[in-house]
Amino acid sequence: MVCQNCQQVIEQLNINIDLFFHKLETASNRRQISELDKEIICQSLLGHSRQHIAKIFNLSDQQIRDRLSNNIYPRIAELMQIDQEQIAGKWVKLLNLLLHPNNGYKLQTAPQLNNDNFQGSFGRQIFLSPPNQDIVELQIQGNKFYQQGLYYQALKCFIWAWKKEMEIYGTGNPEVLIYINNCLIEYKQSLLQQKQIKIYTLAVVVPFYHNQGHVASEILRGIAQIQLQVDIQSFEKISLGKEINLDEIKPDNFFTLNNTDSQIAFKILIVNDPNNLYAPYSQTAENLANLAPQLNLISIIGHYSSEMTKKALQLYSQNGLILVNSSSTSNELSHLSGGESLSFFRLTTQDSINATQLAHYLTEGLSGKDHKKVAIIYNKNSSYSTSYRNTIKKCLEQYKEQFIFLKECSYISEKYYHIQAYLADIKQNEVDIIIIIPDGGIEPNSLDNAGLISRLKINNCLIAGSATFYHENVLHWIHEQSQYNLVNQNECQIIACVPWHWHSKTNGCNSENQLGQKFCQLGTQLWGEENLTWRSATAFDSALIILRILEQFNISDSQSLLIYMNKYFKEDKKQVKGVTGIIQFEKNGDRINPPAEIVAVKWNAQHSKWQWTI
Repeated sequence: MVCQNCQQVIEQLNINIDLFFHKLETASNRRQISELDKEIICQSLLGHSRQHIAKIFNLSDQQIRDRLSNNIYPRIAELMQIDQEQIAGKWVKLLNLLLHPNNGYKLQTAPQLNNDNFQGSFGRQIFLSPPNQDIVELQIQGNKFYQQGLYYQALKCFIWAWKKEMEIYGTGNPEVLIYINNCLIEYKQSLLQQKQIKIYTLAVVVPFYHNQGHVASEILRGIAQIQLQVDIQSFEKISLGKEINLDEIKPDNFFTLNNTDSQIAFKILIVNDPNNLYAPYSQTAENLANLAPQLNLISIIGHYSSEMTKKALQLYSQNGLILVNSSSTSNELSHLSGGESLSFFRLTTQDSINATQLAHYLTEGLSGKDHKKVAIIYNKNSSYSTSYRNTIKKCLEQYKEQFIFLKECSYISEKYYHIQAYLADIKQNEVDIIIIIPDGGIEPNSLDNAGLISRLKINNCLIAGSATFYHENVLHWIHEQSQYNLVNQNECQIIACVPWHWHSKTNGCNSENQLGQKFCQLGTQLWGEENLTWRSATAFDSALIILRILEQFNISDSQSLLIYMNKYFKEDKKQVKGVTGIIQFEKNGDRINPPAEIVAVKWNAQHSKWQWTI
């Protein structure tokens, strides 16, 4: 534990005083240094005279002199391997020793990233916290230690927070797991470099303020899981397990992702995107692009909404940065300029395919009367929501004998009372199918209204949603209704079309895709059963395709990654096997034959709960 006044040495001189004390104790037969001697050393380093120090501790000048001569100088002289006379009273000489970067006492403090328009963190800020205040306190302590460059202390606090959250809630916090890995990399950076293990920095941009952080959590689970799998391999190669108990974070069902002997470690910068639709450009992307050279940023994974991705991509492409996107589906992103398309790789399923799959289900999978009445509810302010609406309507219009289109609602983002009259109208018109397309979090009311619509009690009416409709919230709303017997456990008719699901027959936990199986097994230990969603899977695969390029080629910076990713995927048409299936890319950055799964809300009698399932 750092002594009370020694905090000033850390903050003002940027010296890892804890390490210095540890080495002094090791050099002198492992005898502990008294707290008073530690205080005297710190006060001396801060430039105070013996007389001033004596006054602070209510001692005589001679008592301070004796402690220096008998206890302190001999230890320092032994550590520096010089005579005591050469350092007695010469604290400037000692400062030179402590501040020389080769000696390891100078703290390489984390860069100050945040400003009014940007929130990014390697470990100095917490976005996701549980209700338990003991865990929150550990998170805050970890943040403070990380800010000071005391990565060992930060690591221990984050590990304690991780374990306590697992014990209380049965699920880990992906943000904390990312910070644990980042701390381990910072703590052992010089040793990793000595062993020629390459450290690559990725930024992951997520919307923490959308849906109470649930979407951000889903994405970060996929990122934290692949970072852990990559980094544990490297930590074991430097025998870090002898010093840090890696079993505290390493799951039993661990499996390697490495295809080659290359040694890699991922350091992850977590960035919050406020998803501001009406900003003229993305300040988050601008800040991140400007910071990229300082942080040695190799690539960005993000953004969540299509609108933010389009704005951000303009800035990244101008700075030679790759944007690997895991969740933006707008058809608009399929028609980028040539320069922008070089920087763009999309892992998720674009609207033109996702909406077509949903339309196919509505035309082929539903029996009963012809001329089903269809209502479409979307957000005209969202390019994604409009894109999806245009595609699915075009598909359904080909089956005029099956569908009758009721008046549309294009203002799902308005206050709920604005759309109540519309809902009453379609209910009176005996609507059969409601297609609901919330935006990607750019306007907060959209998701809340989607929830209220999903609770409509309309007999024999199917509610069909896009991937943005797939949320745990829907299950909570249905559960709330079922408590009051407002919904029959066998009659709930809610579906959505998503790129991946835990129970996917092609890529899920029981599929023939072994990576998908193992992804779910490992995820169960880290986050609990079925807590990995399509957002987790596409985020995982986004980092995976970067890993596959880093393994094979000598990548030194973001520009070389851009060159090799374009050559490998877009020019040579090579493929990678991911959690979400075979990954290949068109020249525009779209995925070739991306996956699409129809999922429904069903009652699980075994666990007495509602769940999204195939």
